[in-house]
Amino acid sequence: MAPAAILLACDKAVRVWTAPRTRRTNDPAPAPRDIALLSSDLTRLYAELDVLRVSKAAARVHRLHATTLAYDDVLESCCTALQVDEGLPPREWSSVERLEVEAVLEDAGLRW
Repeated sequence: MAPAAILLACDKAVRVWTAPRTRRTNDPAPAPRDIALLSSDLTRLYAELDVLRVSKAAARVHRLHATTLAYDDVLESCCTALQVDEGLPPREWSSVERLEVEAVLEDAGLRW
């Protein structure tokens, strides 16, 4: 009887240990960022993308990809802050989709 009890206890321990962790619903949502800070982030990341496009640095492709993803994240945050996030294309954006999102933000009055 003892070996069966040990096996059942081990099985339960493994199930508890490998169960997916869920986020508690009473955790506060992250505070929205100020649109002025988002605009300055867009300006900084856009300038960094320009530098990386002509750079000959090592791992340029990886840095360019990471900076593009960061730029897309800030674009998406701006859309959320200005409440123009309806109908956004799914991520990862192509160059054309990114231009469309930038145009939507400019139509909403954001300049960077």
